[in-house]
Amino acid sequence: MASVGRRLKTLRLDVRPRLTQGAVGAKIGKSQDLISLMEKGGQLPTDQQLRVMLDLYGVDQPTRLDLLAEIREARATEHVWWTEYLSHLPRSLVRLIEIEDTASKIAVATGGLIPWPFQTAAYMAALDDQSVRENGAEKMSGQHAVRQKRQDIVTRSDRPVIVNAVFSEAAIRAQVGGALAMKKQLHRVIEMAEQANVSVRIIPFVAGAAAASQTNLTIMDFPAPNDPGVASMDTGTGVSILEDPREVRARRRRFDYLVGQALSPAASVELIRTVIKEQ
Repeated sequence: MASVGRRLKTLRLDVRPRLTQGAVGAKIGKSQDLISLMEKGGQLPTDQQLRVMLDLYGVDQPTRLDLLAEIREARATEHVWWTEYLSHLPRSLVRLIEIEDTASKIAVATGGLIPWPFQTAAYMAALDDQSVRENGAEKMSGQHAVRQKRQDIVTRSDRPVIVNAVFSEAAIRAQVGGALAMKKQLHRVIEMAEQANVSVRIIPFVAGAAAASQTNLTIMDFPAPNDPGVASMDTGTGVSILEDPREVRARRRRFDYLVGQALSPAASVELIRTVIKEQ
């Protein structure tokens, strides 16, 4: 549903002069809010609504048939793994999971933390020690299960996502969870870095300010042509999802800057191996 919504939004924005959601809603006899909901993946259009929208957008027949097939597939597979966790998750995180699941490429910058696609269960537990004390082990256990399930997009056999990760040397030297747990975590990062769809870059301490960055952002790209992508940032109390193309471009520039300060993937893995030997 999220993928369909993004495609509909891209088609609308490609029309010149540009069409507003309100104008599209008026054409199908519905409100602007409904068009917004569709474009966010919250509701699928009916076949009739889709035909009117695609006529308005001037979409060619092959694209129409492809989109109609995707909508019918979405209707048949509306039950997804995160459904069972909905009552325990904030809406912003559910939205992020929906977007991640349809992404073809993800860029992750996490400062002094191991990126979430690579975290082991022990590392997660150590990071969230205070939250466990405040919110209870049961609630946090559910959140850890969700975080681990999110990692499946990297290793799944069907359309595994491409991951470009950059983080500080501090992330591999901090003893999160103790020496043994951290050693296992570092081996996990190396294991993931050996995957063809994964690239790991570490910003060494000698890079200065870039290595001290507390940036925690994700940029997601999608298969649809001309899609500007989506960025998300951990705010400390939740997740901020940024869909404005200007906001996304600004985060791309930040990510590119950090990559420019980082070691190559091969040198990054070698540094991790060195840190393991030093422990």
